[in-house]
Amino acid sequence: MPRVTIKKKDYMQADLIQWIIGRLYVKGLHQKDLGEKLGLSRAAMCARMKSGFFEYKDLLIIFQYLDASDDEIIKLMKL
Repeated sequence: MPRVTIKKKDYMQADLIQWIIGRLYVKGLHQKDLGEKLGLSRAAMCARMKSGFFEYKDLLIIFQYLDASDDEIIKLMKL
């Protein structure tokens, strides 16, 4: 089913979460490792992954920690 423009924000959040999960898997890391890097408890990290809401400073840390390329960042953040 094609993506609807009205739900673009929802799709972007889902894409970001899927990218994070995939990159953690590839690098052999776990959510708790990323949570520790962000200074979050395990429960807080789980909640952030469910909601897809990350602050700008968190995104900077995530992209650096998971070695995101410039193209990946643009793809994930472009409105």
